[in-house]
Amino acid sequence: MDISRLIRPRSIAVIGATERPGSYAHTTLLNLIRNGYAGTVIGVHPTRKEVLSFRCVPSLQDLSESVDAVVIATPAESVPGYLLQSRELGCGGAVVFAAGFAEIGNDLAQADLISAAGELPVIGPNGNGLVSVPARAALWGDAALLPTDAGPIALITQSGNIGVVLLAHRQGLGLHSIFSVGNSAVVDSAMLIDSLATTDGVRVIGAYLEGDGDGARLARALAKCAQNDVRVVFLKAGRSSRGRAAGAAHTAAVAGDQKVFEALIQEAGGILVHEPVALIETARALAIGHRDARGAAVITCSGGDATLAADLADDARAILADFGAPTLQALAGLLPKTATATNPLDHTNLVWADTEAVAAICETVALDPGVGHLLYVQDLPPGLPAGPRAEWDATRAGGIAGGGRAQLSTMLVSSMPGQEPDDAVGGLVSALKAVAALQQPAPDPSRLLQIAECASRAPINLGSQYLAEHTAKEFLRAVGIFVPKSQVVANSDAAVSAAAEIGFPVAIKVSAPGLIHKSEIGALALNLATANEVRDASAQLLRIPVLPANPELLVEAMVETGVEVFVAAHSMGIVPCVVVGIGGIWAEIMNDVAVIPLPTDSNRVVREIGRLRGAELLTGGRGQQVYAIHELAQLVVRAGNLLMDEHWTMIELNPVIVDGSTAIAVDAIICTQ
Repeated sequence: MDISRLIRPRSIAVIGATERPGSYAHTTLLNLIRNGYAGTVIGVHPTRKEVLSFRCVPSLQDLSESVDAVVIATPAESVPGYLLQSRELGCGGAVVFAAGFAEIGNDLAQADLISAAGELPVIGPNGNGLVSVPARAALWGDAALLPTDAGPIALITQSGNIGVVLLAHRQGLGLHSIFSVGNSAVVDSAMLIDSLATTDGVRVIGAYLEGDGDGARLARALAKCAQNDVRVVFLKAGRSSRGRAAGAAHTAAVAGDQKVFEALIQEAGGILVHEPVALIETARALAIGHRDARGAAVITCSGGDATLAADLADDARAILADFGAPTLQALAGLLPKTATATNPLDHTNLVWADTEAVAAICETVALDPGVGHLLYVQDLPPGLPAGPRAEWDATRAGGIAGGGRAQLSTMLVSSMPGQEPDDAVGGLVSALKAVAALQQPAPDPSRLLQIAECASRAPINLGSQYLAEHTAKEFLRAVGIFVPKSQVVANSDAAVSAAAEIGFPVAIKVSAPGLIHKSEIGALALNLATANEVRDASAQLLRIPVLPANPELLVEAMVETGVEVFVAAHSMGIVPCVVVGIGGIWAEIMNDVAVIPLPTDSNRVVREIGRLRGAELLTGGRGQQVYAIHELAQLVVRAGNLLMDEHWTMIELNPVIVDGSTAIAVDAIICTQ
């Protein structure tokens, strides 16, 4: 679906054109006037000849030719008819403001809208429209004043009001376009990201999302962003229902949809934020910054800002540069005697308003071979008198000039919202998150396309049918995943014989399809060391009144001690993934898990395990034993491959016991379609 004509429309028809103040149509026409839209605007009204000096025609069929954008500002019941007319006329796309569709449960009305639209791109319904700064086109349901110049940032929002506040924030500084997608009946976020990734002038895409959408299409769109070095930042709110589909198992709690979404965005080199102001300010920082693996230098005239910058850089995982000896020696001759040459660097107010002194300090820092990013921190309090304002400007000019002399652009940053100088990034957190992302290798488009392919093969309808544990372990054993030595039996006498053959001590579990919470009903017995213990425990297990029909007993060897690890593979989120966490049954409480989109390999799994807070439990930290981390990684990869090969919903191995040489899945749950 081609949405390029909507992104930069040269002609617009407004259906429902009226001079009634406060109406969507009237507001849209005023927006086009006040922002200097230079294209063709035609009103559509059955009786009016003119509205706000724009010519009107009785219907779309009366247009002499198609238009790029049709704004439908009429009630919901009229929308399908107008969309059908727009499609037949060959228009470029439509904006639908009206509510009254799927957001209120009226799925039939939305289905009629989709059918009428066909291949016609539609923004909405139940949205606030779109804004294109290059075209000076604000097809927007609220009053909109566009920035004078188009910037590199395109924004997508599933909330109309968040779109309004993003457009108003700092007078839209840096914006290229905004799309309020509403119900996303036809054009959704993934489609917009895919198109904007190759739109002239767009360097950063920011998105506020409430639902996951189609993971395969989003991954493909992110691959296109990676191919074109278009950076992405997301604000993701809410939880989708997919993650609750397997709430009966532990996996849903340990790695819900939000973590899977975050893992996908991280694969794309994207940044996740938690509030609207961070969405737009982080996008600004990404637009200013450049890719460079070297460290960052932060310069300010405040000891407090310097201290906070060091802490916030650590939080953001931004690498700060260590100045080399030549840099330290040069700074010693440039800094006031009360200043210390550290990074972050407080040049103190003794060089306040001395443009040349500040520039020389910043140039020296920027020339250090280990510095790839230069941040100068200064706020600009509003309402300053002319004299003090000149001093603030002179100081800031030195910070910018120094980086320029060293051919390293300066990222100007304010620490206090509402006190940003022009072109500054609002907030150290946003700036440092952007720097941290830009210090990482560029995302790999081929990896994102692999994720998209895997997601396209995932089951659509998530199942709730669980295999018996012994059946699940037969599948695991067949793909090379180690499980305890075991036998399946029907009665106590057979259990005793099996235990003797396996070797004491043993565990006995009731095994039946659908039985996944054995401990809650007492359907297992552990560390049975004698034949009598096995006989008594088996008989007691088979007498449990709530067992499924025809239960069997799984007799297993007890596994020697080791580190307990939680492992899962599932298709419940936006893309299929594997999950690894330290702690086994305690993984949820510890909240220490790695989520890796599928497909994956052992090297990637080892790397992600190494980033866990509890990684030293496995890697031999502080003189402890080194455990079989590579064997664990192989187990994780095999679980992920099995999930995809069988088109299952979930595999949960909890715990996996890792010792010095092996990783063994002690318990197993498999949910099929």
